[in-house]
Amino acid sequence: MRPNRAWGFLALLLSLLAALSVAHAAENEGVPLIIGNRTIHVFRAPLGMFSPAERATSARQRIERTFEQSGEGWTSIKPGAQGIEVLIDGKPLFLVLPGDAQELAGETAEELANTASRMLQKAWGEARERQDPRASLTALLKVTLATVLLAVVLVLIVKGSFSLRTGLIRRLAKRLQDLPANSALHRLAGFLPSVLTRGLFLLSWLLSLFLVFVFLTYSLAQFVLTRPASETLSQSLATITAQAFSAIAEALPGMFIAVIIFLAAWVATRISTEFFAGVTTRPDDSSLLNAHTAPATRRIVNSSLWLFAVAMAYPYLPGSHTDAFKGLSVLVGLMVSIGASGVVGQIASGMMIVYTYALKKGEYVRIQDYEGTVTELDLFVTRLRTGMGEEIALPNAFVLANVTRNFSRASSGRAYVLDATVTIGYDTPWRQVHAMLLEAAATIPEILATPPAYVVQTALADFYVAYRLIVQVDAEAPSTRARVASDLHAAIQDAFNRYGVQIMSPHYLGDPQTPKIVAASAWAPPPAESEINVKPSSYE
Repeated sequence: MRPNRAWGFLALLLSLLAALSVAHAAENEGVPLIIGNRTIHVFRAPLGMFSPAERATSARQRIERTFEQSGEGWTSIKPGAQGIEVLIDGKPLFLVLPGDAQELAGETAEELANTASRMLQKAWGEARERQDPRASLTALLKVTLATVLLAVVLVLIVKGSFSLRTGLIRRLAKRLQDLPANSALHRLAGFLPSVLTRGLFLLSWLLSLFLVFVFLTYSLAQFVLTRPASETLSQSLATITAQAFSAIAEALPGMFIAVIIFLAAWVATRISTEFFAGVTTRPDDSSLLNAHTAPATRRIVNSSLWLFAVAMAYPYLPGSHTDAFKGLSVLVGLMVSIGASGVVGQIASGMMIVYTYALKKGEYVRIQDYEGTVTELDLFVTRLRTGMGEEIALPNAFVLANVTRNFSRASSGRAYVLDATVTIGYDTPWRQVHAMLLEAAATIPEILATPPAYVVQTALADFYVAYRLIVQVDAEAPSTRARVASDLHAAIQDAFNRYGVQIMSPHYLGDPQTPKIVAASAWAPPPAESEINVKPSSYE
Protein backbone atom coordinates (compact mmCIF):
# COMPACT_ATOMS: atom_id res chain seq x y z
CA MET A 1 0.00 0.00 0.00
CA ARG A 2 2.84 2.37 0.66
CA PRO A 3 3.89 2.58 -3.00
CA ASN A 4 0.31 3.39 -4.00
CA ARG A 5 0.12 6.20 -1.45
CA ALA A 6 3.41 7.61 -2.68
CA TRP A 7 2.19 7.64 -6.29
CA GLY A 8 -1.06 9.30 -5.25
CA PHE A 9 0.76 12.03 -3.32
CA LEU A 10 3.03 12.66 -6.32
CA ALA A 11 0.00 13.00 -8.66
CA LEU A 12 -1.66 15.46 -6.29
CA LEU A 13 1.53 17.52 -6.12
CA LEU A 14 1.82 17.65 -9.90
CA SER A 15 -1.81 18.78 -10.19
CA LEU A 16 -1.24 21.61 -7.74
CA LEU A 17 1.89 22.72 -9.60
CA ALA A 18 -0.03 22.71 -12.92
CA ALA A 19 -2.84 24.79 -11.40
CA LEU A 20 -0.34 27.27 -9.99
CA SER A 21 1.44 27.55 -13.35
CA VAL A 22 -1.87 28.21 -15.15
CA ALA A 23 -2.80 30.87 -12.61
CA HIS A 24 0.63 32.46 -12.93
CA ALA A 25 0.31 32.50 -16.73
CA ALA A 26 -3.12 34.14 -16.45
CA GLU A 27 -1.68 36.78 -14.16
CA ASN A 28 1.13 37.49 -16.61
CA GLU A 29 -1.31 37.80 -19.52
CA GLY A 30 -3.45 40.18 -17.48
CA VAL A 31 -7.16 40.87 -17.20
CA PRO A 32 -8.39 43.75 -19.40
CA LEU A 33 -10.80 46.42 -18.17
CA ILE A 34 -13.16 47.05 -21.13
CA ILE A 35 -15.69 49.89 -21.06
CA GLY A 36 -17.76 50.55 -24.17
CA ASN A 37 -15.51 48.49 -26.52
CA ARG A 38 -12.45 50.34 -25.21
CA THR A 39 -9.67 48.73 -23.20
CA ILE A 40 -9.03 51.14 -20.33
CA HIS A 41 -6.35 49.20 -18.48
CA VAL A 42 -4.93 45.67 -18.10
CA PHE A 43 -4.58 44.35 -14.55
CA ARG A 44 -1.64 41.97 -14.08
CA ALA A 45 -0.62 42.21 -10.42
CA PRO A 46 -2.73 41.26 -7.36
CA LEU A 47 -3.58 43.86 -4.71
CA GLY A 48 -3.45 42.28 -1.30
CA MET A 49 -6.02 39.50 -1.33
CA PHE A 50 -7.59 40.69 -4.57
CA SER A 51 -6.57 38.93 -7.78
CA PRO A 52 -6.26 40.84 -11.11
CA ALA A 53 -9.68 39.54 -12.17
CA GLU A 54 -11.28 40.79 -8.95
CA ARG A 55 -9.58 44.16 -9.38
CA ALA A 56 -10.96 44.43 -12.95
CA THR A 57 -14.50 43.48 -11.83
CA SER A 58 -14.45 45.99 -8.95
CA ALA A 59 -13.12 48.80 -11.21
CA ARG A 60 -15.77 48.09 -13.87
CA GLN A 61 -18.57 48.31 -11.31
CA ARG A 62 -17.32 51.63 -9.90
CA ILE A 63 -16.91 53.11 -13.38
CA GLU A 64 -20.42 52.07 -14.45
CA ARG A 65 -21.93 53.61 -11.30
CA THR A 66 -19.96 56.79 -11.89
CA PHE A 67 -21.09 57.03 -15.53
CA GLU A 68 -24.72 56.83 -14.39
CA GLN A 69 -24.25 59.89 -12.23
CA SER A 70 -23.99 63.48 -13.40
CA GLY A 71 -20.65 65.23 -13.58
CA GLU A 72 -18.07 66.91 -15.81
CA GLY A 73 -16.16 63.76 -16.59
CA TRP A 74 -12.71 65.17 -15.87
CA THR A 75 -10.15 62.41 -15.39
CA SER A 76 -6.87 62.66 -13.53
CA ILE A 77 -4.20 60.55 -11.84
CA LYS A 78 -2.86 60.73 -8.29
CA PRO A 79 0.26 58.93 -7.00
CA GLY A 80 -0.28 56.98 -3.81
CA ALA A 81 1.55 54.66 -1.45
CA GLN A 82 0.56 51.45 -3.24
CA GLY A 83 0.28 52.80 -6.76
CA ILE A 84 -1.20 55.53 -8.96
CA GLU A 85 -4.92 56.27 -8.58
CA VAL A 86 -7.08 57.00 -11.61
CA LEU A 87 -9.89 59.44 -10.76
CA ILE A 88 -12.89 60.94 -12.48
CA ASP A 89 -14.30 64.19 -11.06
CA GLY A 90 -12.12 63.54 -8.02
CA LYS A 91 -13.57 60.08 -7.34
CA PRO A 92 -11.00 57.24 -7.25
CA LEU A 93 -11.86 54.36 -9.55
CA PHE A 94 -8.90 51.97 -9.53
CA LEU A 95 -5.17 51.72 -8.86
CA VAL A 96 -2.38 51.20 -11.37
CA LEU A 97 0.28 49.11 -9.64
CA PRO A 98 3.95 48.85 -10.64
CA GLY A 99 3.31 45.13 -11.24
CA ASP A 100 0.81 45.97 -13.99
CA ALA A 101 3.60 47.35 -16.16
CA GLN A 102 5.66 45.07 -18.40
CA GLU A 103 9.20 46.14 -17.70
CA LEU A 104 10.64 44.13 -20.58
CA ALA A 105 8.43 46.10 -22.98
CA GLY A 106 9.58 49.42 -21.46
CA GLU A 107 6.28 50.21 -19.74
CA THR A 108 6.00 52.20 -16.50
CA ALA A 109 3.12 52.56 -14.07
CA GLU A 110 2.90 56.33 -14.72
CA GLU A 111 2.56 55.81 -18.50
CA LEU A 112 -0.14 53.19 -17.98
CA ALA A 113 -2.03 55.50 -15.63
CA ASN A 114 -1.92 58.39 -18.12
CA THR A 115 -3.12 56.10 -20.90
CA ALA A 116 -5.93 54.80 -18.71
CA SER A 117 -6.96 58.38 -17.88
CA ARG A 118 -7.20 59.31 -21.57
CA MET A 119 -9.14 56.14 -22.46
CA LEU A 120 -11.49 56.78 -19.53
CA GLN A 121 -12.11 60.32 -20.76
CA LYS A 122 -13.13 58.96 -24.20
CA ALA A 123 -15.32 56.30 -22.63
CA TRP A 124 -17.09 58.98 -20.53
CA GLY A 125 -17.88 61.07 -23.61
CA GLU A 126 -19.05 58.05 -25.61
CA ALA A 127 -21.29 56.95 -22.73
CA ARG A 128 -22.99 60.35 -22.82
CA GLU A 129 -23.21 60.18 -26.63
CA ARG A 130 -24.97 56.80 -26.52
CA GLN A 131 -27.67 58.34 -24.38
CA ASP A 132 -28.29 61.16 -26.91
CA PRO A 133 -30.61 60.11 -29.82
CA ARG A 134 -29.64 63.19 -31.84
CA ALA A 135 -26.03 62.04 -31.97
CA SER A 136 -27.02 58.82 -33.71
CA LEU A 137 -29.21 60.66 -36.21
CA THR A 138 -26.41 63.14 -36.93
CA ALA A 139 -23.95 60.26 -37.45
CA LEU A 140 -26.37 58.51 -39.80
CA LEU A 141 -26.82 61.70 -41.83
CA LYS A 142 -23.05 62.20 -42.09
CA VAL A 143 -22.53 58.63 -43.27
CA THR A 144 -25.28 59.02 -45.89
CA LEU A 145 -23.71 62.21 -47.26
CA ALA A 146 -20.28 60.55 -47.26
CA THR A 147 -21.69 57.59 -49.21
CA VAL A 148 -23.18 59.86 -51.86
CA LEU A 149 -19.93 61.82 -52.09
CA LEU A 150 -17.91 58.61 -52.42
CA ALA A 151 -20.14 57.35 -55.24
CA VAL A 152 -19.83 60.66 -57.12
CA VAL A 153 -16.03 60.72 -56.74
CA LEU A 154 -15.68 57.09 -57.89
CA VAL A 155 -17.77 57.80 -60.98
CA LEU A 156 -15.60 60.84 -61.75
CA ILE A 157 -12.43 58.77 -61.35
CA VAL A 158 -13.72 56.08 -63.72
CA LYS A 159 -14.84 58.60 -66.36
CA GLY A 160 -11.68 60.68 -66.00
CA SER A 161 -9.46 57.60 -66.36
CA PHE A 162 -11.39 56.47 -69.44
CA SER A 163 -11.17 59.94 -71.00
CA LEU A 164 -7.43 60.10 -70.44
CA ARG A 165 -6.91 56.63 -71.89
CA THR A 166 -9.00 57.28 -74.99
CA GLY A 167 -8.01 60.88 -75.56
CA LEU A 168 -4.66 61.98 -74.22
CA ILE A 169 -2.79 58.70 -74.62
CA ARG A 170 -4.08 58.19 -78.16
CA ARG A 171 -2.94 61.65 -79.15
CA LEU A 172 0.43 60.96 -77.57
CA ALA A 173 0.76 57.70 -79.52
CA LYS A 174 -0.11 59.49 -82.78
CA ARG A 175 2.47 62.19 -82.14
CA LEU A 176 5.12 59.60 -81.39
CA GLN A 177 4.36 57.78 -84.64
CA ASP A 178 4.61 61.03 -86.59
CA LEU A 179 8.18 61.58 -85.36
CA PRO A 180 11.11 60.63 -87.63
CA ALA A 181 11.82 56.91 -87.79
CA ASN A 182 15.36 57.35 -86.47
CA SER A 183 14.17 59.29 -83.42
CA ALA A 184 14.51 57.70 -79.99
CA LEU A 185 10.95 58.71 -79.07
CA HIS A 186 9.61 57.05 -82.22
CA ARG A 187 10.89 53.70 -80.96
CA LEU A 188 8.76 54.17 -77.84
CA ALA A 189 5.55 54.48 -79.88
CA GLY A 190 5.02 50.73 -79.78
CA PHE A 191 4.87 50.19 -76.03
CA LEU A 192 4.83 53.56 -74.25
CA PRO A 193 1.07 54.19 -74.78
CA SER A 194 0.31 50.68 -73.53
CA VAL A 195 2.45 51.22 -70.43
CA LEU A 196 0.79 54.56 -69.71
CA THR A 197 -2.68 53.05 -70.18
CA ARG A 198 -2.05 50.27 -67.71
CA GLY A 199 -0.32 52.63 -65.30
CA LEU A 200 -3.30 54.98 -65.39
CA PHE A 201 -5.66 52.04 -64.85
CA LEU A 202 -3.64 50.91 -61.84
CA LEU A 203 -3.49 54.45 -60.45
CA SER A 204 -7.27 54.82 -60.70
CA TRP A 205 -7.77 51.56 -58.81
CA LEU A 206 -5.33 52.57 -56.08
CA LEU A 207 -7.01 55.96 -55.68
CA SER A 208 -10.44 54.32 -55.54
CA LEU A 209 -9.33 51.83 -52.89
CA PHE A 210 -7.80 54.62 -50.82
CA LEU A 211 -11.04 56.61 -50.96
CA VAL A 212 -13.01 53.53 -49.91
CA PHE A 213 -10.65 53.07 -46.97
CA VAL A 214 -11.07 56.71 -45.95
CA PHE A 215 -14.85 56.35 -46.24
CA LEU A 216 -14.87 53.26 -44.01
CA THR A 217 -12.66 54.93 -41.43
CA TYR A 218 -14.83 58.07 -41.40
CA SER A 219 -18.11 56.11 -41.27
CA LEU A 220 -16.99 53.87 -38.42
CA ALA A 221 -15.80 56.90 -36.46
CA GLN A 222 -19.29 58.42 -36.48
CA PHE A 223 -20.83 55.73 -34.26
CA VAL A 224 -19.83 55.06 -30.68
CA LEU A 225 -19.76 51.28 -30.96
CA THR A 226 -17.55 51.21 -34.08
CA ARG A 227 -15.29 54.18 -33.23
CA PRO A 228 -12.54 51.97 -31.71
CA ALA A 229 -12.45 49.96 -34.94
CA SER A 230 -12.02 53.20 -36.92
CA GLU A 231 -9.14 54.25 -34.69
CA THR A 232 -7.57 50.81 -35.11
CA LEU A 233 -7.80 51.08 -38.92
CA SER A 234 -6.24 54.55 -38.92
CA GLN A 235 -3.49 53.48 -36.57
CA SER A 236 -2.79 50.35 -38.63
CA LEU A 237 -2.53 52.38 -41.84
CA ALA A 238 -0.22 54.87 -40.17
CA THR A 239 1.92 52.06 -38.78
CA ILE A 240 2.15 50.25 -42.11
CA THR A 241 3.01 53.50 -43.91
CA ALA A 242 5.71 54.32 -41.36
CA GLN A 243 7.12 50.82 -41.64
CA ALA A 244 7.13 51.05 -45.43
CA PHE A 245 9.01 54.35 -45.46
CA SER A 246 11.40 53.04 -42.83
CA ALA A 247 12.04 49.90 -44.87
CA ILE A 248 12.65 51.99 -48.00
CA ALA A 249 15.08 54.21 -46.12
CA GLU A 250 16.92 51.19 -44.75
CA ALA A 251 17.04 49.50 -48.18
CA LEU A 252 18.43 52.51 -50.07
CA PRO A 253 22.12 51.96 -49.11
CA GLY A 254 21.93 48.28 -50.07
CA MET A 255 20.17 49.12 -53.32
CA PHE A 256 22.85 51.68 -54.09
CA ILE A 257 25.57 49.04 -53.65
CA ALA A 258 23.60 46.52 -55.74
CA VAL A 259 23.20 49.08 -58.55
CA ILE A 260 26.95 49.75 -58.46
CA ILE A 261 27.64 46.00 -58.73
CA PHE A 262 25.28 45.60 -61.69
CA LEU A 263 26.75 48.67 -63.41
CA ALA A 264 30.24 47.25 -62.96
CA ALA A 265 29.06 43.94 -64.43
CA TRP A 266 27.48 45.78 -67.38
CA VAL A 267 30.70 47.68 -68.06
CA ALA A 268 32.69 44.45 -67.82
CA THR A 269 30.40 42.71 -70.31
CA ARG A 270 30.67 45.64 -72.73
CA ILE A 271 34.46 45.45 -72.55
CA SER A 272 34.30 41.67 -73.00
CA THR A 273 32.00 42.01 -76.01
CA GLU A 274 34.30 44.55 -77.70
CA PHE A 275 37.36 42.39 -77.00
CA PHE A 276 35.84 39.25 -78.51
CA ALA A 277 34.44 41.26 -81.43
CA GLY A 278 38.02 42.26 -82.20
CA VAL A 279 39.09 38.62 -82.02
CA THR A 280 36.42 37.59 -84.55
CA THR A 281 37.80 40.07 -87.11
CA ARG A 282 41.20 38.42 -87.06
CA PRO A 283 41.86 35.46 -89.37
CA ASP A 284 41.69 31.97 -87.92
CA ASP A 285 44.88 30.78 -86.27
CA SER A 286 45.97 27.85 -84.17
CA SER A 287 45.57 29.62 -80.84
CA LEU A 288 42.83 28.60 -78.41
CA LEU A 289 41.02 31.93 -78.78
CA ASN A 290 40.29 32.71 -82.41
CA ALA A 291 37.43 33.74 -84.68
CA HIS A 292 35.85 30.30 -84.32
CA THR A 293 35.86 30.04 -80.50
CA ALA A 294 35.40 33.75 -79.72
CA PRO A 295 31.54 33.89 -79.94
CA ALA A 296 31.01 30.93 -77.61
CA THR A 297 33.71 32.16 -75.23
CA ARG A 298 32.09 35.61 -75.16
CA ARG A 299 28.73 34.12 -74.13
CA ILE A 300 30.36 32.03 -71.40
CA VAL A 301 32.38 34.95 -70.02
CA ASN A 302 29.42 37.36 -70.06
CA SER A 303 27.13 34.81 -68.41
CA SER A 304 29.73 34.17 -65.72
CA LEU A 305 30.09 37.91 -65.08
CA TRP A 306 26.33 38.34 -64.62
CA LEU A 307 26.07 35.28 -62.36
CA PHE A 308 28.92 36.61 -60.25
CA ALA A 309 27.23 40.02 -60.08
CA VAL A 310 23.94 38.47 -58.96
CA ALA A 311 25.74 36.47 -56.28
CA MET A 312 27.57 39.60 -55.05
CA ALA A 313 24.45 41.80 -55.06
CA TYR A 314 22.13 39.22 -53.49
CA PRO A 315 22.88 40.17 -49.82
CA TYR A 316 22.17 43.84 -50.58
CA LEU A 317 18.76 43.29 -52.20
CA PRO A 318 15.75 44.36 -50.09
CA GLY A 319 14.30 41.45 -48.16
CA SER A 320 17.12 39.04 -49.03
CA HIS A 321 17.55 38.12 -45.35
CA THR A 322 13.86 37.36 -44.76
CA ASP A 323 12.58 33.80 -44.59
CA ALA A 324 10.14 34.44 -47.45
CA PHE A 325 12.94 35.58 -49.78
CA LYS A 326 15.12 32.64 -48.79
CA GLY A 327 12.26 30.20 -49.33
CA LEU A 328 11.55 31.70 -52.75
CA SER A 329 15.23 31.46 -53.67
CA VAL A 330 15.31 27.80 -52.67
CA LEU A 331 12.14 27.12 -54.68
CA VAL A 332 13.51 28.85 -57.78
CA GLY A 333 16.81 27.02 -57.43
CA LEU A 334 15.02 23.68 -57.12
CA MET A 335 12.88 24.42 -60.19
CA VAL A 336 15.95 25.43 -62.21
CA SER A 337 17.94 22.39 -61.10
CA ILE A 338 15.10 20.03 -62.06
CA GLY A 339 14.08 21.68 -65.31
CA ALA A 340 17.48 22.82 -66.60
CA SER A 341 19.20 19.42 -66.79
CA GLY A 342 18.51 19.25 -70.52
CA VAL A 343 19.63 22.85 -71.00
CA VAL A 344 22.93 22.18 -69.23
CA GLY A 345 23.44 19.13 -71.44
CA GLN A 346 22.87 21.22 -74.56
CA ILE A 347 25.35 23.85 -73.36
CA ALA A 348 27.97 21.22 -72.58
CA SER A 349 27.47 19.65 -76.03
CA GLY A 350 27.74 23.06 -77.68
CA MET A 351 31.02 23.78 -75.89
CA MET A 352 32.43 20.43 -76.99
CA ILE A 353 31.42 21.08 -80.61
CA VAL A 354 33.02 24.53 -80.61
CA TYR A 355 36.22 23.82 -78.72
CA THR A 356 36.91 20.51 -80.47
CA TYR A 357 36.43 22.20 -83.87
CA ALA A 358 33.91 19.54 -84.89
CA LEU A 359 32.08 22.17 -86.94
CA LYS A 360 32.83 25.67 -88.16
CA LYS A 361 30.60 28.40 -89.44
CA GLY A 362 30.26 28.30 -93.24
CA GLU A 363 31.12 24.60 -93.61
CA TYR A 364 28.97 22.27 -95.68
CA VAL A 365 28.03 19.22 -93.62
CA ARG A 366 25.61 16.32 -93.41
CA ILE A 367 24.35 15.26 -89.97
CA GLN A 368 22.32 12.07 -90.18
CA ASP A 369 19.64 12.97 -92.79
CA TYR A 370 20.18 16.74 -92.60
CA GLU A 371 22.50 18.48 -95.05
CA GLY A 372 23.36 22.16 -95.39
CA THR A 373 25.69 25.03 -94.61
CA VAL A 374 26.48 25.79 -90.97
CA THR A 375 25.18 29.30 -90.32
CA GLU A 376 25.28 29.44 -86.53
CA LEU A 377 27.02 27.60 -83.69
CA ASP A 378 25.13 28.51 -80.56
CA LEU A 379 25.44 27.11 -77.05
CA PHE A 380 22.07 25.41 -77.48
CA VAL A 381 21.53 24.65 -81.18
CA THR A 382 23.43 24.33 -84.44
CA ARG A 383 21.67 25.88 -87.44
CA LEU A 384 21.97 24.62 -91.02
CA ARG A 385 20.67 26.40 -94.12
CA THR A 386 19.85 24.06 -96.97
CA GLY A 387 19.58 26.71 -99.66
CA MET A 388 16.05 25.63 -100.54
CA GLY A 389 14.23 28.14 -98.37
CA GLU A 390 14.54 26.28 -95.09
CA GLU A 391 16.69 26.48 -91.99
CA ILE A 392 17.29 23.46 -89.77
CA ALA A 393 17.92 23.90 -86.03
CA LEU A 394 19.57 20.83 -84.52
CA PRO A 395 20.03 20.50 -80.74
CA ASN A 396 23.72 20.28 -79.86
CA ALA A 397 23.22 16.99 -78.01
CA PHE A 398 21.76 15.53 -81.23
CA VAL A 399 24.71 16.83 -83.28
CA LEU A 400 27.23 15.40 -80.84
CA ALA A 401 25.49 12.01 -80.69
CA ASN A 402 25.39 11.48 -84.48
CA VAL A 403 28.01 11.08 -87.17
CA THR A 404 28.81 14.31 -88.99
CA ARG A 405 30.07 14.28 -92.56
CA ASN A 406 32.02 17.46 -93.24
CA PHE A 407 32.48 18.28 -96.93
CA SER A 408 34.50 21.46 -96.39
CA ARG A 409 37.59 20.22 -94.54
CA ALA A 410 39.24 18.62 -97.58
CA SER A 411 39.50 22.00 -99.38
CA SER A 412 40.77 25.38 -98.35
CA GLY A 413 38.80 28.58 -98.59
CA ARG A 414 35.14 28.37 -99.46
CA ALA A 415 35.36 25.22 -101.62
CA TYR A 416 33.67 22.02 -100.51
CA VAL A 417 33.29 18.43 -101.64
CA LEU A 418 30.14 17.36 -103.49
CA ASP A 419 29.28 13.80 -104.50
CA ALA A 420 26.64 12.14 -106.64
CA THR A 421 25.93 8.39 -106.69
CA VAL A 422 24.42 6.32 -109.52
CA THR A 423 23.98 2.57 -109.95
CA ILE A 424 24.56 1.09 -113.42
CA GLY A 425 24.17 -2.49 -114.66
CA TYR A 426 27.12 -4.82 -115.23
CA ASP A 427 26.58 -4.77 -119.02
CA THR A 428 27.81 -1.17 -119.22
CA PRO A 429 31.61 -0.75 -119.31
CA TRP A 430 32.82 0.92 -116.18
CA ARG A 431 35.28 3.07 -118.13
CA GLN A 432 32.36 4.54 -120.11
CA VAL A 433 30.50 5.30 -116.88
CA HIS A 434 33.57 7.08 -115.49
CA ALA A 435 33.94 9.14 -118.63
CA MET A 436 30.24 10.13 -118.69
CA LEU A 437 30.28 11.22 -115.05
CA LEU A 438 33.43 13.30 -115.55
CA GLU A 439 31.94 14.83 -118.72
CA ALA A 440 28.79 15.81 -116.76
CA ALA A 441 30.90 17.42 -114.04
CA ALA A 442 32.83 19.47 -116.60
CA THR A 443 29.63 21.22 -117.73
CA ILE A 444 29.05 22.88 -114.33
CA PRO A 445 30.98 26.19 -114.07
CA GLU A 446 31.17 26.15 -110.27
CA ILE A 447 32.95 22.76 -110.17
CA LEU A 448 36.69 23.28 -109.87
CA ALA A 449 39.08 21.87 -112.45
CA THR A 450 41.83 21.69 -109.83
CA PRO A 451 41.76 19.40 -108.00
CA PRO A 452 40.12 17.37 -110.75
CA ALA A 453 36.91 15.40 -110.33
CA TYR A 454 37.17 11.64 -109.98
CA VAL A 455 34.93 8.57 -109.79
CA VAL A 456 35.09 5.67 -107.35
CA GLN A 457 33.17 2.40 -107.42
CA THR A 458 31.73 1.99 -103.93
CA ALA A 459 29.92 -1.35 -104.30
CA LEU A 460 29.55 -4.41 -106.54
CA ALA A 461 25.98 -5.33 -105.74
CA ASP A 462 23.90 -8.26 -106.96
CA PHE A 463 22.43 -6.45 -109.96
CA TYR A 464 24.45 -3.28 -110.44
CA VAL A 465 27.66 -1.37 -109.74
CA ALA A 466 27.55 1.75 -107.52
CA TYR A 467 29.55 4.70 -108.89
CA ARG A 468 30.24 7.85 -106.90
CA LEU A 469 31.34 11.06 -108.60
CA ILE A 470 33.36 13.31 -106.27
CA VAL A 471 34.00 16.94 -107.18
CA GLN A 472 34.98 20.14 -105.43
CA VAL A 473 32.74 23.17 -105.78
CA ASP A 474 33.70 26.82 -105.43
CA ALA A 475 30.60 28.27 -103.78
CA GLU A 476 29.81 29.87 -100.44
CA ALA A 477 26.11 30.81 -100.40
CA PRO A 478 23.75 28.01 -99.36
CA SER A 479 21.44 28.79 -102.30
CA THR A 480 24.32 28.40 -104.77
CA ARG A 481 25.36 25.10 -103.21
CA ALA A 482 21.83 23.71 -103.55
CA ARG A 483 21.67 24.86 -107.19
CA VAL A 484 25.03 23.26 -108.04
CA ALA A 485 23.89 19.92 -106.64
CA SER A 486 20.71 20.10 -108.71
CA ASP A 487 22.60 21.13 -111.85
CA LEU A 488 25.06 18.26 -111.39
CA HIS A 489 22.24 15.71 -111.17
CA ALA A 490 20.61 17.17 -114.26
CA ALA A 491 23.92 17.07 -116.19
CA ILE A 492 24.42 13.41 -115.25
CA GLN A 493 20.98 12.55 -116.64
CA ASP A 494 21.73 14.41 -119.89
CA ALA A 495 25.09 12.66 -120.31
CA PHE A 496 23.69 9.16 -119.76
CA ASN A 497 20.71 9.83 -122.05
CA ARG A 498 23.06 11.19 -124.70
CA TYR A 499 25.09 7.97 -124.78
CA GLY A 500 22.10 5.67 -124.35
CA VAL A 501 23.02 4.30 -120.92
CA GLN A 502 20.27 3.48 -118.47
CA ILE A 503 20.50 4.55 -114.87
CA MET A 504 19.04 1.61 -112.99
CA SER A 505 18.96 3.18 -109.50
CA PRO A 506 18.07 2.07 -106.99
CA HIS A 507 17.47 -1.57 -108.02
CA TYR A 508 18.27 -3.43 -111.23
CA LEU A 509 16.24 -6.63 -111.60
CA GLY A 510 16.40 -7.23 -115.34
CA ASP A 511 16.65 -5.66 -118.78
CA PRO A 512 13.45 -3.91 -119.91
CA GLN A 513 12.02 -4.45 -123.41
CA THR A 514 12.96 -0.89 -124.39
CA PRO A 515 15.90 1.08 -122.93
CA LYS A 516 14.95 3.47 -120.15
CA ILE A 517 16.56 6.50 -121.77
CA VAL A 518 15.38 9.84 -123.18
CA ALA A 519 16.52 10.70 -126.68
CA ALA A 520 18.11 14.09 -127.25
CA SER A 521 15.24 15.11 -129.50
CA ALA A 522 12.82 14.62 -126.62
CA TRP A 523 14.80 16.46 -123.95
CA ALA A 524 12.49 19.48 -123.98
CA PRO A 525 8.90 18.52 -124.76
CA PRO A 526 6.15 21.08 -124.16
CA PRO A 527 6.04 23.17 -122.13
CA ALA A 528 9.83 22.95 -121.59
CA GLU A 529 11.01 24.16 -125.04
CA SER A 530 11.98 27.58 -123.77
CA GLU A 531 13.71 26.22 -120.67
CA ILE A 532 16.22 23.87 -122.28
CA ASN A 533 19.83 24.58 -121.29
CA VAL A 534 18.57 27.25 -118.88
CA LYS A 535 19.77 26.78 -115.30
CA PRO A 536 17.80 28.07 -112.34
CA SER A 537 19.40 31.13 -110.86
CA SER A 538 19.01 30.26 -107.19
CA TYR A 539 17.05 28.36 -104.56
CA GLU A 540 15.62 30.47 -101.80
